[in-house]
Amino acid sequence: MAQTAPPDKLIRLRSSRDVVAAVPHLLGYRPRRSIVFLNTHADAQVSTLRVDLPEPAPPAVEKRLIASLVGMLCKVPEVSRVLVVVYAEGPFDAGGDVPRASFVRPLIGRLLDSGFVVHDALCVADDAWGAYDGHDAGIPHRLDELDETPLGADGDPVAADVAELAALPTVGHLARRAFDAAIDRAIAGSGAVRPILAAEQALALDAGTADSDELAAIVPVLLYPELRDAVLFTWAWGAQRGLELLDEAERIDAGEVGPGDDTIALDLMGLGDAEPPDHERVSRATALMSRIAALAPDDVAHVALTVLGWLHWSQGRGSVASRLVDRARELDRSYGLAELLQTVLRQGHLPGWAYAMPGD
Repeated sequence: MAQTAPPDKLIRLRSSRDVVAAVPHLLGYRPRRSIVFLNTHADAQVSTLRVDLPEPAPPAVEKRLIASLVGMLCKVPEVSRVLVVVYAEGPFDAGGDVPRASFVRPLIGRLLDSGFVVHDALCVADDAWGAYDGHDAGIPHRLDELDETPLGADGDPVAADVAELAALPTVGHLARRAFDAAIDRAIAGSGAVRPILAAEQALALDAGTADSDELAAIVPVLLYPELRDAVLFTWAWGAQRGLELLDEAERIDAGEVGPGDDTIALDLMGLGDAEPPDHERVSRATALMSRIAALAPDDVAHVALTVLGWLHWSQGRGSVASRLVDRARELDRSYGLAELLQTVLRQGHLPGWAYAMPGD
């Protein structure tokens, strides 16, 4: 599963140790069985691209995998240099060489042939870390050297793994019962739905302190796919984009817009020309939907989990999104957006804007 993070962090990578120590802070969790590309940009900004470390395969298969990885990296604009960190299982010196060296060294060669400046190629194993090339290639270093946070990295807690990052808040049985009753009240009193207003009101809530009725107010809107999509567009790009979606949906219903001209689905799946979503708005929506998903009864939880998955996916967190969408599909196999997202995620597709610089 692929994951990206935009170049919005200023981190000083003064040594190979700094490079490896920065990765969990950039991703928000400690990766396993992964290849992480750290891409440096102007003004010391760093973006990341994480993909699953492929299983060992015949050379022809690995050659195609390498070409695919380099192709993904080519989508990241204005890269000054690339640093590669591989997370492999097992001891550092198993087999007399750095883990997965037969895959990583051809990968580095392909990156160089493609015009990338590769500054470092490092490996983190179960018992040590070290370099694939250079004067200290193959020399193991202690893992506790990575405990010091590099200058500029966030001081926020780092999740142990993707599962922890995808975990929902803990809520009690009484809170769930209260939320279930609040949903019934919200549906009964919904009347004429104003999705853009509802989206903005929900976004203004403090997810940790809002009461059941405040949280449940958005649920009736999310139950209707067209209105749900308007909420997603509003949360991601602002009220104007939500209104544009509703207008286009009306023109589609009226036959004024043909299937080939429909940009809603393209933008929703990151295939159109949409700008990157507003990170702050999406972060607030993510906190809101995490709590709603934790409280929601099973008959609506698949909707909340899917919306939450889309929000994570929109920020390049494909691994987290995949876990949430899989849970949604377990609850309701027929839910359309979850089925579409699951297909996209299993193909390793990320939205086009996930590779873009902020403000581009």
